[in-house]
Amino acid sequence: MDITDEQWRENAFRIPIDLGAVPRSEDDDGLRQAMLIVWAVLAKTSATIKHLYSLIPESAILEFAATLDMQAPDCGLSFDGTESYQEIVKRLGGCLRALEREYIERDLGSRPTNPRDWLVEHAGHCAYLIPMGRIAWRDARDPAQDMRNFDQRGLLRLRFVPAVVDGARVQILKAERMARKSSAFGAVLFPDAIFECDETPTRFFVKAVGIPNGEAIISEACRAAHAEHCLTTVFPELMIDPQSRGLIQTQLAEKPWLAEGEVPDAPGIVVAGSWHEVEHGQRYNIATIFDGHGVQIARHKKRMAYKDAQGRVEDIQHGTELAVVVLEEALFGFGICLDFCNRCYHTPYGWLDVDFTIVPSCGNEVTMDGHIRTAKDLHNERNTRSFVVQQAYPPLQQAAGFVLNPDGNPSSWVANQLLTGVPWSIFRG
Repeated sequence: MDITDEQWRENAFRIPIDLGAVPRSEDDDGLRQAMLIVWAVLAKTSATIKHLYSLIPESAILEFAATLDMQAPDCGLSFDGTESYQEIVKRLGGCLRALEREYIERDLGSRPTNPRDWLVEHAGHCAYLIPMGRIAWRDARDPAQDMRNFDQRGLLRLRFVPAVVDGARVQILKAERMARKSSAFGAVLFPDAIFECDETPTRFFVKAVGIPNGEAIISEACRAAHAEHCLTTVFPELMIDPQSRGLIQTQLAEKPWLAEGEVPDAPGIVVAGSWHEVEHGQRYNIATIFDGHGVQIARHKKRMAYKDAQGRVEDIQHGTELAVVVLEEALFGFGICLDFCNRCYHTPYGWLDVDFTIVPSCGNEVTMDGHIRTAKDLHNERNTRSFVVQQAYPPLQQAAGFVLNPDGNPSSWVANQLLTGVPWSIFRG
C-alpha cells in the first residue's frame, strides 16, 4: 500500500517496537525476520527517501552499526521522534548492517541449502534470504568513499528477493555445480532461418522453423560451450523446437566429442531458446533452462505477448513465475524478448537482485534498442549485467542477429553495432 513520506517516517519510529516483538526462541533467534523488517522499510520506500541512503558513506553506516546491541530485543535501535529523514535512514541502514553481520557470524555451516527453506515471512512481508553476496566487479571500496545506493549496498553478503515480483511467483532454483572462475558467455544464432507461422487477422504463433545446417550448428555450439568453459550459453527465442531442444539435451548429457575416459568440464547453464508449446491445453512461449549436463533446471514462460505491425498478437497465455537460478558463482534471472525490452513499464527485474539477466530474443534493431535501455537501467540501479541473444526478424542480409555482451560497459551499447553474422560467438563478461 502506498504511503506518504510523512507516514513512512512515523512508521520508521515504530521499528524498534516491531523488532522487539520478533520471537527469538528459534530460527536464528529471529535474525532473519528482524532483517526482513528493516530491509523492507528501506527497500520499499519512495525514491526520495531511498536516495538519502546514497548520501551516507558506508563508514557512517558501520559506525552506527557498532553502537547497537544485538542481544537486546530491539537490537539497541531507538528514536526520540525528532530525527530527520537522513538520520532515520542512517540508523536503519546501520541496524541492517549489524543484523547481517550477526547472522553471518553465527553461521556454522548447518543452515539449510534448499532454496525452499530460505523463505522468510513476517508481518505481511515475504522474501527469500539468499546466502550469497553480489559479484564484486571492482576492488573493495574504502568505506569512507562508498556511497552506493541502497539496492547495491543495503545488504553486502546476503540478498532478499521478494516471493512475488510484479504479480509473478518467484522460484529460487539451484544448479548443482562446482564453482570455477569463468566469465565466458556463448551466443548461438541461426543464419538464413525461415519461420512458418499459423496466422489469423488477429493472432499468430510459430509452428515450424527452417534452419539450414541446424543440427550441425547446435552440436558445435554445445561442444564449444564446453571447450570455452561457458558460464552461460544462450540460443535465441522461437528457434528451438522440441526436436532441437532434445538434441541440445542429448549433446549436453552424452558429450559425444569427449575421448574415452576424458573428464567433462561442463558449462554452467544453457538456455535452449524458446518455442510456442501447448501445456495443459494452453499455448505458451517457453524457454527451457538446462544445466551443463542436460538436466532441466527451469522452464520460463514469457510474460508479455508480442503484437506485430499488423496488429496480430502472439497467441500465448502469459507466464506467472519468474525463475532465479543460483550457481556458486552468481545469480541468474531470465526473460524472453518483450519481458525485458518493453519500455512502457519500469522493469521488475531489479527486484530479483541477480548478477546476470539472461534473455533469448527475436526481433529487429528497435527490439534490441529496448533491451539496451532496460539493461542500462539494471546496470545503474543494481549493477546487474544483461546478456541478450536475439535472432534477427525480419531476416537481415548482413547478420543473423544481435548480441548484447554482459561486459558492464553501457556506453558502448548501440544496436547496429551489436550485429553478429556467425552462428557461434563467445563473449567475456
